[in-house]
Parts: sequence; C-alpha cells; structure tokens
Amino acid sequence: MPRVAHSEIRLLVGSRSQEATVSLPRRLKRFFSDFERTNARKFPWRSRRTSAYQMLVAEVLLRQTKAPDVVKVWRLLITRYPTPAALSRAGIHALRGLLKPLGLGNQRATALKEISAAVVSEFQGRIPRSLETLLSIPHMGLYAACALLSFKYGMSTPIVDSNILRVFGRITGKDLGKDLRRNQAAWSLAWSILPARSTAIHNYGLLDFSALICKPRAPLCSRCPLRKSCNYGLKSFPHSG
Repeated sequence: MPRVAHSEIRLLVGSRSQEATVSLPRRLKRFFSDFERTNARKFPWRSRRTSAYQMLVAEVLLRQTKAPDVVKVWRLLITRYPTPAALSRAGIHALRGLLKPLGLGNQRATALKEISAAVVSEFQGRIPRSLETLLSIPHMGLYAACALLSFKYGMSTPIVDSNILRVFGRITGKDLGKDLRRNQAAWSLAWSILPARSTAIHNYGLLDFSALICKPRAPLCSRCPLRKSCNYGLKSFPHSG
C-alpha cells in the first residue's frame, strides 16, 4: 500500500481518539441532519440506485468544481462508460473532450483512467468496501474514501473537505489551515459531532450547509441559525438578538 495511505489511515484513526483542541456546539450532532432534511440539494449521484463506481466517478468530477456544473458531464460519462472496465479502455483524447467543460481535463482524464484500471486489475471491477483498500487505489484521497464509505456503504465515517474546513474555522474562530492531508484538528472536530445514527444525512447536511449558507464569499450569516454560536457570525452581527 502506498505510504500516503498509511498516513491517512493514521490521521483518521488518530483523530477519532484525540480530543479536539477547540470545541463545536453540541447541538451540531443533530443540526446538520435536521438542516439536510429540509434543505437537501438533489444530485443524481446521491440516488440510492447510484453504484459505487458511479459515485466514485462523481467524486473525481466534483474536485475543485461546483456540484451543479458536474451533473451533465457525469451523466454523459457514466452512460458512455458504464463500468470500470469500459472506462479503463476509454481513449484518452475522447475522455479529455468529454471532461473539457469542467476544466482540469488532462488531470481528471488521467485520474479516471488510472482509477478504473486499478479497480479492474486489483478488485475485479468492484469498488472496495474498506478504508485501507480504497486508499490503495491511485488518486483516492481520504475525503473521497470516507465519502464512499459514508454515502454508499452506510458506514459511520466523518468527512472533511475544504468547504467543511471553512465551516469549522468560522464557527470556532480558529485558523485550521488548508492542508487536509495532515489536519488532525479538523478531523477531530468532525468526529466530535458525528451522530450515532444517520451519519450520511449528517455528512450531506454539512456539505449542503457549506454550499447554501456558509458560502466561501458573502455567507448568509443573517439567515444562519448558527449565527449566535458562531465566531464569524457574532463578528458580522455583533448586536443581533
């Protein structure tokens, strides 16, 4: 297994046992699930019918890209290449052309080819169900592996991406940095608010809250139900209720 995979496993396991140096409000164990139940964004890869392969393709396309922009390309790609074997045989130029609307075409095409080839050669075309084996696949980072475990396989696993990192940083008022590969503090916070049940809904709630309310630019603090317990919100609206 690649050395980076071992370090990411240690990060996830270690962050679970390490108490967070800063804390998040306890209400967040329910808040994001409740938020998701009334504010869920609808994307085709979130369907229960979506296969693990289709979800993995979506994770590659979603990197550094807004979800609504991915829908059309994702549908075209999984229609044209319905299995890992079909994707592994895809012509690189055709794949780049299909991915061009999203940008990073060369990078994504290479990643998709290498991922699908590894899935075919190492796992007989089936997406693995464990963190260790998922992380052995090329281009599979900790976030994507945890997302698959949570959203497809129903495992009690937190997720942290750059958007969730922004939410945590604003709420706590702490600079949590930007490096997700070694950010034990952020993963400890994610573990600390992970509910005992319905963890996939909670994780989707985190993602949708970061996209709909706690936006990168012009966050909707005036409409945010967390404003009174958020450092960023209190600074933005110091005299609110």
